[in-house]
Amino acid sequence: MNSGNGFYFAAGALAVVALLFVLYPWLAGKPRVAMLGALPRWVPVVGAVAIVAVLALYIRLGSPQLTDRDATTEGTTSSTVRAGPAGMGAGAAAATAGSMDAAVSGLERRLAAGGGGDGDWELLAKSYEFMGRAADAAAARQKRLPTGAGASSAPGAAAPAAVAASVPLSAAALKQAAAAEEARGKREFSKAAAIYAGLAARNEMNADTWANYADVAGALNNNSLAGKPATYIANALRLDPRHPKALWLQASLEHETQQYQAAVGTWQRLIAVLGPSSGDGKLIAANLAEDQRLAGAGAGAGAGTGGGSTAATPAGVSVRGEIDVADALKGRIPPGLTLFIVAKSVSSPGPPVAIVRTTTGTWPLQFQLDDSQAMLPSRRLSTAGTVTIEARTSRTGQAMPAAGDFQGVTAPIDPAAGKPVRVVIQRVIG
Repeated sequence: MNSGNGFYFAAGALAVVALLFVLYPWLAGKPRVAMLGALPRWVPVVGAVAIVAVLALYIRLGSPQLTDRDATTEGTTSSTVRAGPAGMGAGAAAATAGSMDAAVSGLERRLAAGGGGDGDWELLAKSYEFMGRAADAAAARQKRLPTGAGASSAPGAAAPAAVAASVPLSAAALKQAAAAEEARGKREFSKAAAIYAGLAARNEMNADTWANYADVAGALNNNSLAGKPATYIANALRLDPRHPKALWLQASLEHETQQYQAAVGTWQRLIAVLGPSSGDGKLIAANLAEDQRLAGAGAGAGAGTGGGSTAATPAGVSVRGEIDVADALKGRIPPGLTLFIVAKSVSSPGPPVAIVRTTTGTWPLQFQLDDSQAMLPSRRLSTAGTVTIEARTSRTGQAMPAAGDFQGVTAPIDPAAGKPVRVVIQRVIG
């Protein structure tokens, strides 16, 4: 029995004894309770002793709720602090992280105000690298500050309380966060945003809730992550620089704002966190290839940009065909949506062996896939064997599937057969 349970047990015993102590003289003279006359006269004495004992126990333990909360806080904090250099304890690591954040914030403010030179930008880049923010370091070397950096109005201003430290969430906050996630799953974005705003106002947010808040805010912002969603993403990454969803949203934000080189760095950070063989590896690889192409790097391995490509096929293998929409969905797919056409190996899961990115318009849409659209030199259509061809729309422009996207997939086919392929978009992703 822990101290909290012992306290409640003693309190209950005290209540019973005190009740007997008060009621005994009155009940002893009543005929219906004559049996109580048999109670020994030392019961009141025991009650008095119990009162003294419980009061002493309370003075010793204080509030059991506070005791349990302190124990929970201590355990959670020790398990969430990231290890620093060898020999650095949790307290020292937290103090060092706070000092580093303060120094970086001051440098960001000075550079945002137009002060500082090349050496300051390089110092900022090295500081970002030390903090695990590789994409921000790359941006600093191009003399660009991350979104929202340097926004504090006065030197020495305190960081927002909501991102000052990663605190464990209370049971009530966890329950509200679960309710917000349920609302987000039902696409009730305004309801979810209101819950997250309340949690943020009470400083009961962690990296997970900040990332989910950014997701919801982006949905309410015409599917744009610029503005307030970008601030929420930054809050999540400040609490956990390796948070997968926050990294994914950050890379998407950088793509949206045409910071393609920074997006490349962030996708690479995400791959390092999840591993290249993760379930989302092929989607991340597709996004990475697209931003590499747009940044002017890795163009030879980048994804195609439009339907009907007629690029030369090194191995002479290609898949040609058309994308059409099932009758039940006709009229529901607006023109101008991003459309991914992807060839996936059946026997070797991983990044697509060919991918084309185009936009919806007139149906049916003609397409061609070949080795020139391979994402990786080692994974090509001509050597993949049996493949499936998938067509999927994307409202966000990113390769990650999302609720509301339209999708169609063929049965396995042999690319070397040279037969025309028809892909029918016939389902909505829930």
